[in-house]
Amino acid sequence: MTTAPAIPGTGWEITPEFTFTDEECTALEEALSRVTANPYRLYEAHLFQINALIAEGVVPERFRAYVDSLATIDRAEQPAVVIKNVPYDREVPVFDFDEPVKSKYELKTTFIAEGFLALFAQLANTPGIGYVNVNDGDVYQDIYPKRSMKESQSQKALNRIYFHKDLANHFVRPDQVYMVGMRSNPANEVYTSFVRNIDVIASFTEEELEVLRSNEFYTPFDDLTVMGGSLELGEADKHPVIGGEDDLRYFENRTVGVTDRAKALVPRVNEVLHALKRRVFIGPGDFVITYNNHTVHAKEVVTVGDPDALRTRWIIKTVNVDDLEPHRPHLVPGTEHLING
Repeated sequence: MTTAPAIPGTGWEITPEFTFTDEECTALEEALSRVTANPYRLYEAHLFQINALIAEGVVPERFRAYVDSLATIDRAEQPAVVIKNVPYDREVPVFDFDEPVKSKYELKTTFIAEGFLALFAQLANTPGIGYVNVNDGDVYQDIYPKRSMKESQSQKALNRIYFHKDLANHFVRPDQVYMVGMRSNPANEVYTSFVRNIDVIASFTEEELEVLRSNEFYTPFDDLTVMGGSLELGEADKHPVIGGEDDLRYFENRTVGVTDRAKALVPRVNEVLHALKRRVFIGPGDFVITYNNHTVHAKEVVTVGDPDALRTRWIIKTVNVDDLEPHRPHLVPGTEHLING
């Protein structure tokens, strides 16, 4: 095998692409506060009310134009996008560490962040989906620690989450992950870090790429899908790390090689990921678009100045698809958003 190329430099930086003015944010926040349907109980009614707001014209025209422009970007070149000063719920009590989702149901009485996520998804024509095995099918999920899963590699982890893409092994893999920052203390350096797939691929020789494109790797199903899920998914299949033109299917420290030549490449993949990463601090009111099939991401906990605040760090997210039609065979009958798995 020839010598691996040096890890290439990349000029890619993640900087804010759009910022709402305070006046725009306040007006949109007020409009979203009029949404009364609880999205955790009446998701379709919630979505109906969001569409009614859009029809009223509450969305600033310059934001509409910006969302329209996203259809033309090269996702491989720009797989993560940051928007600042979006509407969110500003005064929400801290959730219970043992049962944060149950606590959210009881304590969160406004749905502004959820409404913004739905509004963006509707404008971008990227429907949100839920999974039977994740939070009982909620479309809106939380990156929020839970005591019993604090050591897991899931959105309920307290500390770091290694590089991965969301639901890479699932039969319905999201095309997008949308995130709204809700609570994050700058005393804790906690970053969401991204690596472009194209930069990873450019770091390997043709001989190494041949191995990475072979079905000589194995990754177990993600913790959140398996732990407490109601549907047994069986054993994950062996798979390539690189598929198609630039698809990367890899979970750092979980993906393993099943042959000697594949095992030998796994440490090199980890090295490349950390050499190429770009970090984003997601603060309250930050909105991050992740094109899930063109990047891998991680949660990095660099320093902890306030351990209590680390336990209450909170991001609301949705996972979304470009087109629901290919996934209809996996929908729970009678629903337009719930994946049976």
